[in-house]
Amino acid sequence: MTMGRWNVLGLALCAGAAIACNADAAIRVVTYNTSVSGAGIIPPKAGFDTLMKAIGDHHLAGNAQPIDVLGLQELDGTQSVFGINSATLPYIVSQLNAIYGAGTYAADNVKDPTTGGTGGGPNGLVYNTHTVQVLESKVIGTVSGSGIARAPMRYKLRPVGKGADADFYFYVVHYKASSDATSKNRRNIESTAIRADALGSSAHIIYAGDFNFTSGRSETAWTTLVAPGPAQAVDSMNPAGTWTNTSTFRGLMTESATTTDIRFDFQLVTAPVLNQQGVRLVPGTMETFGNNGTHAFATSVTSAANTALADLLNRSTILSLLTTVSDHLPVVADYVYVGPACPADLNGDTFVDDSDFVIFAAAYENLVCPTSPAPCPADLNADTFVDDADFVVFAAAYNALICP
Repeated sequence: MTMGRWNVLGLALCAGAAIACNADAAIRVVTYNTSVSGAGIIPPKAGFDTLMKAIGDHHLAGNAQPIDVLGLQELDGTQSVFGINSATLPYIVSQLNAIYGAGTYAADNVKDPTTGGTGGGPNGLVYNTHTVQVLESKVIGTVSGSGIARAPMRYKLRPVGKGADADFYFYVVHYKASSDATSKNRRNIESTAIRADALGSSAHIIYAGDFNFTSGRSETAWTTLVAPGPAQAVDSMNPAGTWTNTSTFRGLMTESATTTDIRFDFQLVTAPVLNQQGVRLVPGTMETFGNNGTHAFATSVTSAANTALADLLNRSTILSLLTTVSDHLPVVADYVYVGPACPADLNGDTFVDDSDFVIFAAAYENLVCPTSPAPCPADLNADTFVDDADFVVFAAAYNALICP
């Protein structure tokens, strides 16, 4: 291979984005407080179906796809007629199936205990049966008038067609509301119950929902969640943990759609979701749907200054619906299953990208792979040479989602 040919091929490779080694199609995860409360109020407000389709049509880091996992809060609590978690869920499922086809979506039916009252409806889960299976549903903690108001739900999920190494846990929470000291203490009881669930340091966990942190990150409930230890929550939207309910962090605000002045809704993750084999967050995909921080703090998402959702042809309609369907904004992210490292992942970070290319290029220039102390990893076909045959293997890994 001449240096000129090498440069041309190298430029072609380096023009691409980093590819996850042995990664599958993405799993789109959404948390949304539907703000449906009160006995007998079964369906969400008009336009919910249009909003859900828009979330699927929206591109996150270049990818658009239907919702796979939908965590819901503040559902209608009527259960007696349907015998399931919430009377709202069948309606939501029917709306999604009307868009994507009969049987595509289903709801988990494990009842979620609550103390009732305004905004006291249960949490729930709707999922895409073609992409995700529910292995387990568990109520966390004990509901009481002085402790947990709405029981956190923990769902053990698995991408369809995968094994146990792809399992992940999805918590759906709706913490006690209000800014008084008693309510803040009750929120910390909920955080304590979640951390006591003890899934271990290697568990892939997404903590999703309406956390009602009225005082932001200064709340004890927040510090309990992000305290070091097994199942520590990580805020990937603000890794430094410096966010406050101020203009500086206006792109993180989720409440309300007409004022965007407070951050209530989150998808927090554990470290394995960021850097280990299994279900991983796709970098750059987590966002507050409808708020990209371009409009002024404490103003509506319908502001003319808001440039969010520019990829949607009906963006004006969607931004308007966000102010009427619910008072909250959804939080959306894509995750992907990343399997065992492949040979072309030369630096062992589970991605085949430019950093691996540098390693491969250095080995290629030597042509003969060193035999001491051990064969070099760039010899991808194990013939003791690093040559065009190895380059073919490397290029396939770089340019395809599935590593050979």
